[in-house]
Amino acid sequence: MPPEATNPWGVFGQDGAVEALRRAIASGSLAHAYLITGPDGIGKGTLAHRLAQTLISPRIGSEQGADDPTIPDLTTRVARQIEADEMPDIERIALGGVCDESNHDHEKDNSTRIRICQVRRLERVASLAPFASPRRIFIIDTADQLQTEASHALLKTLEEPPGEVLILLLATDPDALLPTIRSRCQEIPLRPAPYSDLLAALEADEEVAEPQTLARLAHGRYGLAMRMKQDPTFAVLRETATTEARRLARASRNERFDFAERFGSAWYRERASVLQTIDLWREWWRDVLVAAADAAADVSPEARAEATHCTPADALRALRAVQTAREHLLANTHAQLALEVMMMDLPVLSGTAPAGREAREPVTAE
Repeated sequence: MPPEATNPWGVFGQDGAVEALRRAIASGSLAHAYLITGPDGIGKGTLAHRLAQTLISPRIGSEQGADDPTIPDLTTRVARQIEADEMPDIERIALGGVCDESNHDHEKDNSTRIRICQVRRLERVASLAPFASPRRIFIIDTADQLQTEASHALLKTLEEPPGEVLILLLATDPDALLPTIRSRCQEIPLRPAPYSDLLAALEADEEVAEPQTLARLAHGRYGLAMRMKQDPTFAVLRETATTEARRLARASRNERFDFAERFGSAWYRERASVLQTIDLWREWWRDVLVAAADAAADVSPEARAEATHCTPADALRALRAVQTAREHLLANTHAQLALEVMMMDLPVLSGTAPAGREAREPVTAE
């Protein structure tokens, strides 16, 4: 739990969301399903775990302070099990997760979606009584990666959930969800913390070598900042992806198509790495769009410099092209074709392409 967090759940920068859930617990008005939204590294998973820990292991009769059923007691064995995703009644549904089909191995079949068989398992388990706690809790991480068929299958459980079941859907792109799913959940949007708040938290951490750089790169996301602190290769991946995005915006059509061929081939071998690179491209063009539209925006110097070479319309066009390519890849469109369409839709910018090695394979953060 970060000591800089000002709420009793320790979810940095998300005081409003925490207090809303605490009030629901205190009044007995907790919804049966919540959709927790926000960018990667914002704290969606942490908030979901704290909610589960509060419901299963509240601060009652503990040595941490006065009894309060809206605050988790993180010292218990059960709370530690929930944190480690080892509690039998708290189940996480994610890419590569288990299902009831004995011949399915989602870790080895390059799944890019949460499968319908995984949701069918959720339905079966949800119908069972909890094993060792008052309720069953399912964390779908992330719900915007559900197969269309899996989304439709989930609707039945969302419409008629057993009384002791709570479903938490985490999503970075809630617009990718079926409207019928969103309408059956209470949405909790998480927002990035102010730069000054994140910087203060990082400066208080003696293990952070360059708090200003980390705060700028994390864009108000404490979880992302911690990930970059613990794994320096992630920062290298971000830099490489940014350099490639800038180079492609100035490349010739032949160069773009050559890249699409290589990257499309990599999709069938390392889908997670390709998706990670595309997500970093989305972040890059979003920053450029913000910088192009608002000179006072808090973005990186590189994004601000790029904004001098393109209009807001150019940046929006690039962002849409990358987002569309991502959607096509996840829909199992031919990878090279999807990427070639993206390359044709990218704007052509002026200026000199930044120095950097040509990416022949997706860079992975081990």
